[in-house]
Amino acid sequence: MNSDRSVPTVRSAERLAVFSSCCGFPGEVVLTDSAVVILFAGMLGAGDMLSLLTTSFLPFFNGLCMIPMAYLVMRFGHRAFILRVLVFASAMYFLAASAPWFGRAGIAVLTGSIILFALGVTGFVSGWYPMLDTFLTRESRTQFFSRMRFCHQLASVVFLLVSGMLLGAEPPVWKLQLILFAAALLFCGRGICIARIPEFPARLPERTGFREGLLTAVGNKGLTGFTLYLFMLNISTFGTVPLTILYLKKGLNIPDNIVVFLSAASLTGMLFGYLGIGWVVKTLGLRRTFPVFHLLYFLLSCPLWFIRDGGVVALCVTGGILTAYSFLLAGSSILASAEMMELATPGNKVMAMAFSGTFSYGATGLARAVPSLLLGSGMLSAGWNFAGWSVSRWQSLFLLISCAILFSALFLILVPAVFPRGEYQYHQYKKER
Repeated sequence: MNSDRSVPTVRSAERLAVFSSCCGFPGEVVLTDSAVVILFAGMLGAGDMLSLLTTSFLPFFNGLCMIPMAYLVMRFGHRAFILRVLVFASAMYFLAASAPWFGRAGIAVLTGSIILFALGVTGFVSGWYPMLDTFLTRESRTQFFSRMRFCHQLASVVFLLVSGMLLGAEPPVWKLQLILFAAALLFCGRGICIARIPEFPARLPERTGFREGLLTAVGNKGLTGFTLYLFMLNISTFGTVPLTILYLKKGLNIPDNIVVFLSAASLTGMLFGYLGIGWVVKTLGLRRTFPVFHLLYFLLSCPLWFIRDGGVVALCVTGGILTAYSFLLAGSSILASAEMMELATPGNKVMAMAFSGTFSYGATGLARAVPSLLLGSGMLSAGWNFAGWSVSRWQSLFLLISCAILFSALFLILVPAVFPRGEYQYHQYKKER
């Protein structure tokens, strides 16, 4: 255990954390949140529902299992537990890439390995933020998250752009498989870097057991209010990008390489979001940033109702929407991480972050799972008319998303940074904001 929190030591820990993220995040994106896995699953025989559902496994299991994983983190320690689950997740990644070699069982192997990979990454996330909190200060959090996520997003964009160039318009399955193996090797670097991060003692040791810690987190009014807003925001916004990607492929029959390039455009938007969120907050102030972002989510979702062909103009508009929308997703994620760590009760960090993460990540998984189930169940009409407009099932989903975003704006009243009053008024908000 390293008690040295000198500037050089902390800077070294921050650099290694950034390097680990640059290795791990591109792998997560490729396997759980990209056109690559959607196309790969489709080639193995998955239908529209299962293809989109694969993108929901990671956030869904993050939400479902984060609190139990927090107990294991408290028992074994941050780094020790993280390294164990990363070995397991890496093995599942290579198994997923091997799925075509299992013949007819390939889609079952892919689905099962992604689920187990998601379970391993959930364990990683449960220990990741509490470990970062041992050496990050309140003043450095936003800047660190901005730098880390900018770097890992850049790595992801480069990886997907190169992948898109290698795939071509009609790629064979072995090309997608090769990309997955390359991403799996890169993912292994996450554990190698984390193993070299100095192990700092917690500033205030965890003082609570599992039950007491969970009750403390639930009783934290500021944290629970913010968590509820995150749940409503994420469930209404995080399904938009993968749904649009699937719509381009299945609804408009866009060539695979163009779909991958547009997927990379969305990652580019996230790249600029991570880079620019500091300037946005400095310009608008934290209190205005949340409602402005929420309004922009709604305004950007509306044009998706009218994308009905694969022409150049429509593709350019779609690419612009995906880029801007992803900018908001990136900025929101940094604000959410910083606010979550700020609102967590000292001495109860692990459980508080697990509690908030359960609802945040769970909502992300539901945002992708619900459209998948609606597409696969046949509940949505293939087409219907409204005021002379022909509306497909895809437009129906985009309309539902827009309505959900509008409804979730009501929960902004629970965000301490927006309405810092009453039980939500924390000393840090009085002092700093």
